[in-house]
Amino acid sequence: MAKSAIIIATEQFVTELLSNKLDPKICYHNLQHTLSVRNSAVQIASLSGTNPEELELVELACLLHDVGITEVYHNHEPASARIGAEFLRSQAYPEEKIKTVEACIAVTNPGARPQGLLQEIVRDADYGHLGSDNYSEQLDNLRLEWRDVLGRWDEDKDWYQLNLDFVKNHEYYTPAAKMMFVAMKELNRKKLKKWLKEGRKSGGSSKNTEASRVSIVESRSSQMMFKTALRNHMDLSNLADNKANIMLSVNALIITIAMPVLVSQLRQHPEYIIPFIMILGTCLSSMVFATLATVPMKMTGLTDMDSIKAGRSNLFFFGNFYSMTYADYKLGIQEVTSKEENLEDSIMRDLFFLGKSLGRKYRQLRICYIIFMIGMVASVGVAGAEYLIFFLQS
Repeated sequence: MAKSAIIIATEQFVTELLSNKLDPKICYHNLQHTLSVRNSAVQIASLSGTNPEELELVELACLLHDVGITEVYHNHEPASARIGAEFLRSQAYPEEKIKTVEACIAVTNPGARPQGLLQEIVRDADYGHLGSDNYSEQLDNLRLEWRDVLGRWDEDKDWYQLNLDFVKNHEYYTPAAKMMFVAMKELNRKKLKKWLKEGRKSGGSSKNTEASRVSIVESRSSQMMFKTALRNHMDLSNLADNKANIMLSVNALIITIAMPVLVSQLRQHPEYIIPFIMILGTCLSSMVFATLATVPMKMTGLTDMDSIKAGRSNLFFFGNFYSMTYADYKLGIQEVTSKEENLEDSIMRDLFFLGKSLGRKYRQLRICYIIFMIGMVASVGVAGAEYLIFFLQS
């Protein structure tokens, strides 16, 4: 959807203001943060069913919510609302809408409580970083900003305790934000708890590839890609089953309806025995491969603990646990969920073997269709040749 003129003008205003007048020490509440909040708000608003006018108000509030920090750091929300209102009035924006934007900016203050959907969206978007996959980096930037601007938080323990308490007490308001951020926020809370207890062993600035690698369970982008791939694989699997069922039905109809008719004609026209046999063989062969394409894979329903610990089994797939006792399954699941590497392996294993199964289905299905196509064409061709020979002889 094309941006409105007021959104474009506000983007330019905010970009120029934060690029030229923001203290260089402010490395968290910067332009990047503002644009990130705006993007999150657009997603939340879209999922929340807002109309274009409401979406515009949300975007304006998010773009302007931190401009006041160019004048004052503590409690900058009133300054942000004032600067934003002055700019919007200079653009002849309706006064009623300006009041709505000001109210949305005000709820970004940590102590404020939003009222109404638009304020909830802006509030949730501003705290979307709590549920982001780069939370560690943003936390480092905020700490650096507080150190340089406020001269605080040199002690790791105090810093992580403060943020752990904040994350534990924070709640998202909109269902869309809960869907987008809560799962990752819980992982970030566990990180903070671990850092508080054990210390942070590798900083965000490390250049080591292994240390800087983001795991699947931490990366929302990776999770989205795996979810999309799994959904696509399931859709393709259902499509393959439907195609196999079509071939089974078509061939069954030919055998049960067309074949008896052809058999009754063989007494008068024995020359058609060869195409009859070809059609029958084609149908039976097609049905065999269509059936093979839908045959479930062999499953034992049992998984030993050694395989679970070694990452050779996925307990989220029913075929690996349906014969296990609940006690054994519970121990196995606890083992899988105790380490992020085990969860990663389960995700990758699920996608890998689903792909292997899908490849087998489509290979059998391809053979089925090729047999049916060649067999039918050859049968009709032979039948036509037989008829032509019979016609010429007569």
